[in-house]
Amino acid sequence: MLTSNGLNAGPVQRPQCLDNFSGDASRTQSRVDLLTQLDGFRRDLDRGKLMDAMDRYQQQAVDMVTGNRARDAFDIEHEDAKTRDRYGRGPWGHYTLLARRLVESGVSFVTVDMPHWDDHSGIAKGHGYKLPVLDRAVASLVEDLSERGMLDDVMVMVMGEFGRTPKINEGQPGIPIPGRDHWGDVFSVMLAGGGLKTGQVIGASSVNGEFPVERPLTPADVLATVYHFLGIDPEQTFNDFTGRPVPIIDGGQAIREII
Repeated sequence: MLTSNGLNAGPVQRPQCLDNFSGDASRTQSRVDLLTQLDGFRRDLDRGKLMDAMDRYQQQAVDMVTGNRARDAFDIEHEDAKTRDRYGRGPWGHYTLLARRLVESGVSFVTVDMPHWDDHSGIAKGHGYKLPVLDRAVASLVEDLSERGMLDDVMVMVMGEFGRTPKINEGQPGIPIPGRDHWGDVFSVMLAGGGLKTGQVIGASSVNGEFPVERPLTPADVLATVYHFLGIDPEQTFNDFTGRPVPIIDGGQAIREII
């Protein structure tokens, strides 16, 4: 099934059915057989019973999407019109409202994907219509969780993979509309809820947003903070198939100012 991927606040288009698979059935079965053989090989190498644990997680995933409780959570038609209007009627609003419903149903970790921020050109126009939609959805989620008495038990994190260049470029070839490129030295992360000490800004950048000048933090620090909230030791390791211990994060300390 395919659904629309627009950002407008209008109604989401109805799902469209793809054509039936036209590949060779025997070739597909060969791939399935190969996967089965590889799984068997991995089990032979598995000294820590990780494959057994993986099977349990896979079954939990199947149970989650096939059980009545989760199936009901995915149906946002159960929400009243006022709540749906509050989050926004576009895809991003629907995704964020769905995240709240999934958490209510017992899902412990939910990712809401909000793409299309890579504005190497036309950044003013792009952010002009994307930022209000994002602000509305995130603000509604935090307020809704608070009103339902869930915010202290649910951490909300909003982040991307990097920042944007302090200098505005002249656009891309063929699209001479100013934009901003990738920049890994400075970017922001928003955290709310989870019993954190909120209402503060940690760290600061240079005046032009080039480099951190106060309390620099890393993605590993953010992950360590999330693990702390989830009750996971950020310093623990897991053994790979050869028995070599691999840390779950490469360094990083929980952000002390907010925990």
